[in-house]
Amino acid sequence: MKNRPPRARQRGITLLDALIALAVLAFGLLGLSKLQARMLVQATEGQQRMAASLLADELLNTMLVDNANAACYALPAAGGCGSAAASARADDWKVRALASLPGAIDATSVVDGGNNRMTVTLTWQFKNDTDPRTHQVISDIR
Repeated sequence: MKNRPPRARQRGITLLDALIALAVLAFGLLGLSKLQARMLVQATEGQQRMAASLLADELLNTMLVDNANAACYALPAAGGCGSAAASARADDWKVRALASLPGAIDATSVVDGGNNRMTVTLTWQFKNDTDPRTHQVISDIR
C-alpha cells in the first residue's frame, strides 16, 4: 500500500464546497427577490386602500358640511335633491373616485335619513386578481 500525501486525497473538495455555497446563495437570492416582489404588491394594494379611505372621507366631510342637502349626496341619485350644486359635487366626486382607483368598479353612497347614517362604498379590482376589493365607511350624519 502506497502512502499518498494528505493533499492528494482532498483534491476537489474545495470545488464541491464552492458549488454548494453557490447553490445556497442562489436559493437565498431567489427567495429574496420573491419577497421583494410580494412586498411591492402589498405596498401598491395598501396605497389603493388608503386612496379609497381618503375618497370616502372626502365625501362624508362634504356631506357633513352641507348637512341640509344630505339627500343630494346619495349615489346613484335617489331623487329628492333640492340643490343642483350639491348634486354636482356628488357627481364630481364619483367621477374623481372612479378615476383615482385603478380598476375601479363602482362608487356609491346611501343616505339613510331615518337612521341619520350615510354609507359610502368603493369597489375596485386589483390587477391580475379576480376578487374585487371593497371599502365601506358608515358615518353618523346628524
